[in-house]
Amino acid sequence: MPPPRQLDQLPADATSLARRLVALEREVKELRAARRLGAATASLVRLYSADGTVLLAELAPDDSGGGGLWTRGLQSPINNSSYLGSGELSFRPVEDGLVQVPGRVYYNSDAYQFSDLTLSSGSVGTADHQALMRLESVFAGGTPYVYVQAESGGQCGFDVSGVLTAGSLAWGQVSITPSAANTPTSANVTGLSVKGSTFLGFAVATTTAPGSQVTGASATSVTSSGLTVWVTRTNTTATNVNWWVIGL
Repeated sequence: MPPPRQLDQLPADATSLARRLVALEREVKELRAARRLGAATASLVRLYSADGTVLLAELAPDDSGGGGLWTRGLQSPINNSSYLGSGELSFRPVEDGLVQVPGRVYYNSDAYQFSDLTLSSGSVGTADHQALMRLESVFAGGTPYVYVQAESGGQCGFDVSGVLTAGSLAWGQVSITPSAANTPTSANVTGLSVKGSTFLGFAVATTTAPGSQVTGASATSVTSSGLTVWVTRTNTTATNVNWWVIGL
């Protein structure tokens, strides 16, 4: 019997040949990915695309002195972002038992009526209070809210290290020169854009002679766009009046 020819070892038809080539290509990709995964160590983990060639992200210990891990996506030529499903990330010291309630970032949504992202401080003891910040959005164009509170809706202190600004607040100062002694004189404040549906206005004169020379200060006609500030004094000295508008 003559030895088999190379042609006799090939599949009988083009379809079978194509199938074998696809299977071989898949096995080579899996082998390449396995080799890359096997090369990963505890100091660096790299995640590649399905073909085992494109680096998508890296995970490695942080060596800045604080411990923990850092992650990064591929920055060039493609910027990648990562997604986590609904659930939570928890944080605590490496040693067990030091923190009874871990800090966490928690995401929850019913995919229809609301979507919440909650940040919790955790606590050292199980009975200690936790600080929570909840970012909440609702469906159908409802107004989103940010809640700062203790667990179970309790009270929580809030310290702003800087100037507090809010769309529902406006304040300033206006100088008023009375038209005559003991005659209420006003000045209009315009150009405001205070958020809210109900508006409260306050006014107080800047004076060292309250009650004796400055006998009154007030605010009227308070709206989202402005207010009228009044002052009355026993002479015609120009007086600075501080005003404040709150939208509810």
